[in-house]
Amino acid sequence: MPNDRGRRRRFGSVRKLPSGRFQARYRGPDGLVRTADKTFATQTDADRWLVKQEAKILEGDWKNPDVKIAFGDFAEAWFKDRDYAATTRERNAVVLNRFILPTFSAVPLREITTPQVRRWRPDLVEAGSVRPASPRRTKSSVRSCTRPSTTD
Repeated sequence: MPNDRGRRRRFGSVRKLPSGRFQARYRGPDGLVRTADKTFATQTDADRWLVKQEAKILEGDWKNPDVKIAFGDFAEAWFKDRDYAATTRERNAVVLNRFILPTFSAVPLREITTPQVRRWRPDLVEAGSVRPASPRRTKSSVRSCTRPSTTD
């Protein structure tokens, strides 16, 4: 279907919803039609989102949004790739296995939010399992582990 300039769009589509917001869709490399996980206030915003998705596909950086990686699986693979000194590796392994994985191991990586981590930290101290300084270290470990997942 032609757009307002009388030409077909090269990649994806944008439609105006009854709410007045815009929805963007495109066909992924897997052949499935993918809808943006949010709606957009303007058509321009939806167009820009589509351009970014097309660029990810062309550059080989596109990730299947249906794949749900558990934090535990990601953390273990991430931990193995780190070039730590022996003592740092040992300390971080204890923090990961003793404090972080029991809570977040089965949680999909995309579903871990900052408020969840903020609520979890004081619970460690209240349970009496750690000193007040330890939750800062554990939060730092969660943050350093999840940061690359947003860029990988």
